[in-house]
Amino acid sequence: MKVFFKITTLLLTLISYQSLAAFNNNPSSVGADSSGAYRNLAQEMGKTNIQQKVNSTFDNMFGYNNNQQLYYPYTENGVYKAHYIKAINPDEGDDIRTEGQSWGMTAAVMLNKQEEFDNLWRFAKAYQKNPDNHPDAKKQGVYAWKLKLNQNGFVYKVDEGPAPDGEEYFAFALLNASARWGNSGEFNYYNDAITMLNTIKNKLMENQIIRFSPYLDNLTDPSYHIPAFYDYFANNVTNQADKTYWRQVATKSRTLLKNHFTKVSDNPHWNLPTFLSRLDGSPVIGYIFNGQANPGQWYEFDAWRVIMNVGLDAHLMGAQAWHKNAVNKALGFLSYAKTNNSKNCYEQVYSYGGAQNKGCAGEGQKAANAVALLASTNAGQANEFFNEFWSLSQPTGNYRYYNGSLYMLAMLHVSGNFKFYNNTFN
Repeated sequence: MKVFFKITTLLLTLISYQSLAAFNNNPSSVGADSSGAYRNLAQEMGKTNIQQKVNSTFDNMFGYNNNQQLYYPYTENGVYKAHYIKAINPDEGDDIRTEGQSWGMTAAVMLNKQEEFDNLWRFAKAYQKNPDNHPDAKKQGVYAWKLKLNQNGFVYKVDEGPAPDGEEYFAFALLNASARWGNSGEFNYYNDAITMLNTIKNKLMENQIIRFSPYLDNLTDPSYHIPAFYDYFANNVTNQADKTYWRQVATKSRTLLKNHFTKVSDNPHWNLPTFLSRLDGSPVIGYIFNGQANPGQWYEFDAWRVIMNVGLDAHLMGAQAWHKNAVNKALGFLSYAKTNNSKNCYEQVYSYGGAQNKGCAGEGQKAANAVALLASTNAGQANEFFNEFWSLSQPTGNYRYYNGSLYMLAMLHVSGNFKFYNNTFN
C-alpha cells in the first residue's frame, strides 16, 4: 500500500510539473495580432473542456436564469426595445453603465453572437448617447455612464458625464463587429465606430492621453489605458492622419503605464497600480475632487484591471520588458501579501502599501490577475494565480455585475477567444 501511495504521489507531482512546464514563461515580443498565434493559457495550464466552459459562462450571463444573468430586456409600455447589462448593486440600487454595456458587446462579438450584440448596441445608441447639440459642449456625443429605471420602468440618465473606458470598448467592439459581420444589417458598425473614435479624440483626450473626466485636467485612470486598443484603432481607420494619431496615443499610453509602475515602486513596500494618476504616470494621493469615491492612491476596483490590460497588451501587441516586470512585481506583491495574512488571502483594497481590510479578493480581481499572466515570466505565479481563477464558480448574487463581467472577459482572454478582427478594406 505504501508503494502505491508513493507511486501515486510521484505521478501527481510529475503531472503538476508538466502543467508548470507547459506554461510559456517567455511571452513573445511579436504580438498575436501580427503573428496570428493566440495563446490558450488554460490549455498551457493543463485544463480541459475549455471552450465548453467559455460558452457556458456566456450562456449563463446572457441567459434568463436570474442567477448569473446580467442581460435583461428593456420594454416601454409593454413594447420590447432592446437589452441592457444590469449593474446589480444593492447599495446603490440597480443601474446600467456604459462599461457593462460595452463589455457585454465585446463578449458577444468575440463569440460571434450578433443578435445579443445588436440588442445591446441598440440600447446604447438610443438611451446612453448624449445628443450632439447638448447645451454642455463637453457632453456632446459622449455616452452617459450611469442610467436607472424609474418607478414606471422607463430609463433615465442619472449622470450624463462619460466614463471613457465605456467609449473605448464601444469603439473596439464595433470595429470587430464590422470585420466579423459586415455593415449591411441593422447597423453600419464601421460608421458607428468611426463616430465613436472621433468622440473619444475630440472630447475625452488631453495631450493624446485618455482623461478620467472631461472636466478635470491632468488626471487619468490607469485602468482606462488599453494601448493595444489604440494600435487596433490605427489599423482599422482609413484616414492617414487618424492612423498616425492613434499610433501616437498607443505610444503615450504605454509610456504612461510604464512610468506609473516605476513611480509607484518608489514606495519600497508597493508594486500595485493605483486608481488615479497624473498624465506623467505619477500616482494621485488623497482626494482631489468633489464626489471622489476613494482616495487616488488606492489599488481597488478600477485598479484591478490595470495589470489585466498590461497582459492584454503584451499578448496582442508583443511583450516588452516593462510588461513582464510590472506583472511579475504586482503579482509578487499579492502573493507575498497572501502569505502574511491570517486569512490566507490577499485583500481587495490596498492603499499604497497597507491593506484596507475590505475583505479577501473576489472573482473579478482574481479574473483580472489571471489575464495578467499573459505577460508573466514566473511559472510558480502562473500556477498559483491561474488555478485560483479557474477553480472559481461564475459569480452569483447581489454583486455579480462587476465580478461577473470581469470573469467573462477573463474567460475570453485565457482561452484564446479574445482576438482582434481586422477590417480588410484599408
